[in-house]
Amino acid sequence: MTKMTQGPWTRIRPLQIDEVDDKTAAAMKAGELTWGGSPNNLIKVIAYCPRLAHTEVEYANSFIFDPVTMMGDLQIAGFNDRFLKELVISRTSLVNRARYSITHHSVIGMKLFTDAGRREEGHAKLLHLHEHEKYPNIYTGRERVVLDYTVKVTRDAHLVSDQEFAELRSTLAKHNREDTRLKRLDEPTMDRYVDTQIVELTWLIGMFCLLNRWFTALQVPDEGPKDEEDFQAAYEQTVPQDIRDRNAKILGRDF
Repeated sequence: MTKMTQGPWTRIRPLQIDEVDDKTAAAMKAGELTWGGSPNNLIKVIAYCPRLAHTEVEYANSFIFDPVTMMGDLQIAGFNDRFLKELVISRTSLVNRARYSITHHSVIGMKLFTDAGRREEGHAKLLHLHEHEKYPNIYTGRERVVLDYTVKVTRDAHLVSDQEFAELRSTLAKHNREDTRLKRLDEPTMDRYVDTQIVELTWLIGMFCLLNRWFTALQVPDEGPKDEEDFQAAYEQTVPQDIRDRNAKILGRDF
């Protein structure tokens, strides 16, 4: 049993670093450094399954946080930009009403846009994300098509039509042709790159559907003032009040 203080929990108590083996403790530290920069209940609950904790950080980073990553001439990660990925993550989590994902990625999303000098844009996009289809002037054409796809895959992947899938492919290709790095690709290479982007996006949606259900079923709590790091304070400091109000309305008292 841990000697460390920790905040309240309901179904599964987050493990503390002083009650796991050394390798799992190292994985917990990696999760802290990568996922928000502070101790978090995500990796603390994953730590019940040591091998999962050992592999999850690098695995998840490969399609969530990794920038464009090359191995020689071969790109191996970062096929879609981080801004689009954060919108997809939060849209998925809003549909699934998953507290831990919604609150934490509200912070991550706001920090991402703010650090890029795009705070006002990010504020508007995150605020209206739960009903993005009603605000076509706020989102780019690419974002609207990807978010429409995100909602359908999240609710029922059978709903995605061949026409919508073709539109997704053509929209991504059009965007890529305006990218200084990608516009030089020949047609077959571009087609494959677009397919890769769709594979990555769909994996991201599916992974967050898994995480959303995992957070909710296990009732993983946000970190509070009795934990090592007070996430709730960071949430209130970083996320604008209207986004927090929207989140509270969608979540109610649920996890």
